[in-house]
Amino acid sequence: MDPASHLRAFVALPLPENIKAALAGLLPALHRAAPARLAAIRPETWHLTLKFLGDVPLEGPTGIPALAAALADVAFAPFDLSPGGGVFFPNPARPRVVAVGLAAGGPACRELAGDVEAALAALGFPRQPRAFTPHLTVARIKDAPARRKQAPGRGDWRGVAEQLAGAVWPTCRMDRFVLYQSVLGPGGARHEALREFSARRDGRA
Repeated sequence: MDPASHLRAFVALPLPENIKAALAGLLPALHRAAPARLAAIRPETWHLTLKFLGDVPLEGPTGIPALAAALADVAFAPFDLSPGGGVFFPNPARPRVVAVGLAAGGPACRELAGDVEAALAALGFPRQPRAFTPHLTVARIKDAPARRKQAPGRGDWRGVAEQLAGAVWPTCRMDRFVLYQSVLGPGGARHEALREFSARRDGRA
């Protein structure tokens, strides 16, 4: 694959600065409570992924112009979103990812993700094999604690779960979603907005 003719892309809901600031304030407590090393996301890059696309061509039937045209036909009404609670993937016993769930906006988010999925499936993008679970990834777990040799699983994550459950998050209005490019660099991935798609008040085109 010629890297000059492709880019790494995904579709996501952007998050406002007050939610990113709340995450930044929570991360130190999560690091202290975690029984393993966390590779936390940078708060300024935080978003809610609706669909990851991977490497897509710049042109052609699945290129950026075709993607943008398909996504422009996705209609949704604005909705309120608020993070809340802790989620561990693939399961709390042996987690690899720490995330925050949604206290508000889950059904609307699932509906929007389903419409994005359908629009892009019409272009030939494969559908996700699992049901969409709206979440905000906070960190990936890089290693297990030393005591893993004496205990099953990856340690006791109750402290992290308690921090996530007790966190206070602002509520924000979701009125657009974005087609992003992910640019890898020495300091981690940088996300650049390629196209933005605004909500419609009645949810219809």
